[in-house]
Amino acid sequence: MGLLVFLFLVNSSLFVVDVTTTTSYTVDLSREALRGYVDDIGLFARHMPGVVSVKPVGENTFLYQTEKQIPLAGKMSTDFLIAKSVVGDSVTLYRSVSINDPNYMSCAVTIKPVTENSTQIHIRLRLRLSRNAGSEIHWLAPVLGEAFIESRMRADMESMLATFVASSNSELYSTLLNQTSQNR
Repeated sequence: MGLLVFLFLVNSSLFVVDVTTTTSYTVDLSREALRGYVDDIGLFARHMPGVVSVKPVGENTFLYQTEKQIPLAGKMSTDFLIAKSVVGDSVTLYRSVSINDPNYMSCAVTIKPVTENSTQIHIRLRLRLSRNAGSEIHWLAPVLGEAFIESRMRADMESMLATFVASSNSELYSTLLNQTSQNR
């Protein structure tokens, strides 16, 4: 038994949790009407639960700061240095500057016209946290394991995306309705 505890304590491999989740939804607006709105990185700061701030640190580079209340562990703060890039007029990527960052994030937002007056938005969000020890993520992580922590992260991320969609859509429709009524 002592040998097992010793091997557990001196294990030199990284503790890595890596989760990807997606969501797709359709809004009753043309792609043209969405053009400036969906490319606004401020949407994440205003509507994604757990995002504390998104600060510009260079041209198309941002410090994305998050906080999450972790059961039995308190608050976990995580920063991501991300770069924004655009592929064509339909895909916006927010991705960590380095694939080797211990806090890695990738978010791809794809916009596709469905009809003249409706557009599908697809969001693919990936988070990877690499730590020297699982206890840096949660004190029970070494016991619970990477797969358990990933399942909890996936559930949290799915909930975060659902909240983001509802909240950002509320702002979107409110903003566009106000612009429409002011233009009359």
